[in-house]
Amino acid sequence: MDETRKAVLEELARLLAKAWPDPANRVRIERDMFPHNREEAYFVQDGMHRLLGGAVSGWKVGATSQKMRELDGHDDVIPGRIFASRTIFGARHRLPIDQFPNAQAETEFAFRLLSSPELRQIAWAAEEMANMMILHPAIELIGNRFFVDEMSNAENSLLTISDNGGGIGFVFGDPVADWHDIDFQNHKINLTVGNCNPAENFLGDMRCIPAQAAADLVNHLASRGEVLAAGDFISTGAATVPQPFAAGDAVAADFGEIGRIKLQF
Repeated sequence: MDETRKAVLEELARLLAKAWPDPANRVRIERDMFPHNREEAYFVQDGMHRLLGGAVSGWKVGATSQKMRELDGHDDVIPGRIFASRTIFGARHRLPIDQFPNAQAETEFAFRLLSSPELRQIAWAAEEMANMMILHPAIELIGNRFFVDEMSNAENSLLTISDNGGGIGFVFGDPVADWHDIDFQNHKINLTVGNCNPAENFLGDMRCIPAQAAADLVNHLASRGEVLAAGDFISTGAATVPQPFAAGDAVAADFGEIGRIKLQF
């Protein structure tokens, strides 16, 4: 990467970081600032994190099933950091809408690491990861900090990576220790916003196998020199269609035997 291109991408990271404290103030991104490939998108994402500072409580990953990637035009998973300042624990909360303007809510299966998957030459397998994690139901609050005039699916994918995978905040419900026999790909979740109809579930091959998604994320991060620690969270992508919400709305997610989360905005 030459210095001229590097300066352009550093400016993109600066713009995205500047928009983070005020999500309503989205920034316009001109075409010459679009990342050209994943290397550039990760460079911007990492630069945004350095500018923001602050602790990270884990990582999220989207586009975790092959079917979802095909439909949305992603060539691989979409990773992003979970910032500690936007990490919320527990099953019931009242949240300020001004922190989440124009956001949407989606349910996810998340894990908390009991030990660290250290850097090694051999890739981590889903079966190994499953023995290192405890399950949490989760709601991710998603949205972009940018707008553009026009972009392709591939360009949207790279810009989303640059923008921390579109993550704004996370709510993690109560832990579930006995989860290994759950059929995640067919486990229905009832997500509602106010009096609207429940969100459609991504089921079957539209939904990932969560432990495999966790392994894929850990192996991806290892290629970037990133190591997760015991206590970090991993969230494994949307299990239901994202739903918009506004001031006064209640967002309720019923995961059945896994638990429930209710948010009031």
